[in-house]
Amino acid sequence: MKRVISLSIIALSLFSGCVSVEDKKAKVVDSEVEGLEYQCAGLFDYTSKDGELSCRHMPLGFKIGEIRLGKIYKIPQDGIILPQDIVGAKRSDLYNQNVVKLTVLLQSLDADKNPENGITITKETRDKLKLPIQLQKVTLAELEELLETQLGKIEFRKPKSSLIHLNNSMIRFNIIEPNKRLVY
Repeated sequence: MKRVISLSIIALSLFSGCVSVEDKKAKVVDSEVEGLEYQCAGLFDYTSKDGELSCRHMPLGFKIGEIRLGKIYKIPQDGIILPQDIVGAKRSDLYNQNVVKLTVLLQSLDADKNPENGITITKETRDKLKLPIQLQKVTLAELEELLETQLGKIEFRKPKSSLIHLNNSMIRFNIIEPNKRLVY
C-alpha cells in the first residue's frame, strides 16, 4: 500500500511539474524589432513593439514572410536575442556574413527607415515576401535582388552602417562595454 501511495505521489509531482512550465520571455534586438515572426512549439506569433516574445518550448525559429532567418535552441541568459544568436554566430562576430545579411535585412525593411527608434517590420512587407529564401544560403547581393523582385525598389542599408548600429545597440543594452566597441 505504501508503495502505491509513493508511486502516486511521484506521478502527481511529475504531472504537476509538467503543468507548471512557464513561458520563457526574451527581447529581439538590433534596436527593438517589432513584427518579426517567430515559431515556438508549432505556434506562430510576432514580436511586440518592444521586440518581446515568449516561448514555452524550444527551438525558436525566426522568419520574415518566407525568408527563414534561423533558429535558437536556448534563450540567452541575458534575455536578449541578437542577430548573431539567430544565425548561430558568436556575439563578438559582427563580421560573420550571416550577421551582416540579417542586420542589413532588418534595417532595410524598417517601416520608417530609422532603426535608431526601433525596427518595425509591417504586415504589408511580410505579406509581399512570398519567395522562400534561406538567409544562410544566399549572398547579400542575391538577397537584395530577391527582395527588390518582391518589394520593388527599396533603400538598402550599407553593411558597415548596419553593423555600427548593431554595435551601438549592444552597448545600449549592456551586452558590451562602450570601450569594447567591435565596429569602427
